Amino acid sequence: MSAWAEAREGWSRDVRVVRRRARVANAGLIAMGAVAAFTALTGAWHIVLLGSTDVSASTWRLANTLREVGGLLELGLGLVAGVVFLRWLARAVALAGVLDPVRGFSWTPSEAVLGFFIPLMNLVQPYRVARDLHDGLAPEAVPEPAPRPLLDGGGGYRRVEMAHAPRAGAVHHAALGAWWGCYVASRGLGWLASTMPDLTVAEFIRSRYAFIASDAASIAAAWLGVRMIRAIDSRVAERHRRLAYASEEELDQLLVERDLQLRRDMAKIADFDDPE
Repeated sequence: MSAWAEAREGWSRDVRVVRRRARVANAGLIAMGAVAAFTALTGAWHIVLLGSTDVSASTWRLANTLREVGGLLELGLGLVAGVVFLRWLARAVALAGVLDPVRGFSWTPSEAVLGFFIPLMNLVQPYRVARDLHDGLAPEAVPEPAPRPLLDGGGGYRRVEMAHAPRAGAVHHAALGAWWGCYVASRGLGWLASTMPDLTVAEFIRSRYAFIASDAASIAAAWLGVRMIRAIDSRVAERHRRLAYASEEELDQLLVERDLQLRRDMAKIADFDDPE
């Protein structure tokens, strides 16, 4: 087995893992958004009940029970969604370096994950990682392989149908920024709502509105996160398709380009260190 054949097997194995984790991460984000919608509706119901003059004790107990259940679900599913998302992100970042034989990838998996937890840095670094991952997996960085004929006889004997590549997804940088901005806003609004006093009816209503705003931001963040993961996942699939069907001569040319890029980078460093 040639070195490139072994490399193709490794790419296929890693891509399968990353795409499976992408599906799980999307499921986690969808569940998180659904719970946020549930808690927002529960909060709205509380506001409606407070405006009513005739509410039975059983109705209040039900409303309070739903509020507590929503809070527990939000905490538990939020943690699960965060874990599966970061598992996908770490593996996708590692794969991005493997699927770019020329430039590699500027982030390591540990840098990508730790950027979510370091104070102040976590305001911008998750967006930067997502942006670079999205852009770094652009299919155009790898040459399009030659068209492949479909040999199933569908085109007849006079015309041969050709296999066409699926369109790789893309999201605008503004959508990536909105994804992380909505997530940060949801956490900030949730903290603000939890610190607001709720001893009077007016105070309780204000805190409910703040929680509803936090839930709305969580829903938006989940929706944008799903869009982002799907776009990156489609780019992983297309990048892998191009590498899998490229000839060994084309792959060798990528290594030549990598060596030339390394030489250019070293020349830049040498020019920078030159005191003149």
